[in-house]
Amino acid sequence: MIKLVKNLVVYSVLILIALEVLVRVFHLYNDMPERYVDSKNINKWIPGQTGYAVYGNRVQNMAEYHINESGYNSYREFKPTEEKFELALIGDSYIEGFHQNYYSSIGKRIEDEFPGIEVYEYGHSANDMADQLYLVYSNRELFDKIDKIIFYIKFENDLNRDEYRHIAHHPRFMMLRKSKLLEYAINIGVMDPVKELMGDIREMAKPKEPRTEKAPLNDKVLEANRIKNFDALVERYGFDVDKSAILLDSRITPTAFIEHLRDLDIDVIDFASTFEESGGSRRTTLIYDKHWNGFGRKLISELISQYIQEDVQAMESK
Repeated sequence: MIKLVKNLVVYSVLILIALEVLVRVFHLYNDMPERYVDSKNINKWIPGQTGYAVYGNRVQNMAEYHINESGYNSYREFKPTEEKFELALIGDSYIEGFHQNYYSSIGKRIEDEFPGIEVYEYGHSANDMADQLYLVYSNRELFDKIDKIIFYIKFENDLNRDEYRHIAHHPRFMMLRKSKLLEYAINIGVMDPVKELMGDIREMAKPKEPRTEKAPLNDKVLEANRIKNFDALVERYGFDVDKSAILLDSRITPTAFIEHLRDLDIDVIDFASTFEESGGSRRTTLIYDKHWNGFGRKLISELISQYIQEDVQAMESK
């Protein structure tokens, strides 16, 4: 019996080692960079990191990333001047671009359309409108030199607060994630039951508070609250309507909000019809989630190029 137990332990360890080697050899794991918080309390990626972001169960998508000196995934450094035409794209993971090779990003596609301009992609996972406006507000010495700024937002996710407050996004159990086998298991959902169990245990350990029943907010109330949050953010951190625009999808954005933006003289770049008309039977998103695939990013870059064309031409004619 003791010999059987020993054999089980030995073979289990050997199997785990073999699986660890296989996961590393075939790069099945998501080799995400590490974050840090800068002096202005903004989440960024530690500069200089390179690697491959892997998504999907069997490497359905693998893309190379490169973190620049500013702490963002980009093929170039962000050094705006008064002479060049510069465009800033600000948003969450859609702008961050870990689902594409960093050298074929939306910004690079736009630069290929207009040689001589520079596109700065300030994308960071989970950033909302508060993060985006606070970023510009806290770095006015840089953004004052940039000619155009485009904010990408999703109405339902990005307008749930009216003030910037730092939110840490560090994954738990970082030491355990040195195991690429464990990292792979987490990414494909094998560890979800364990995470749920840990969450239940933490919830049970919390001191019980008296429950207060609150009536759920209906869609119209939520919509009005989010519009109020947008106004509060703009009042607090500013919004340069002369050189800024908002990129959105009107299929998932209330008409009231779009009309509100236009009442404020804010340019709206709506890619809904572009995706519907140009996409047709061709996908514009990845198979396993809603991030844009290569074709979707091509459509976005073309739409933005059309938007900035007159400004670029005006700059070149000076």
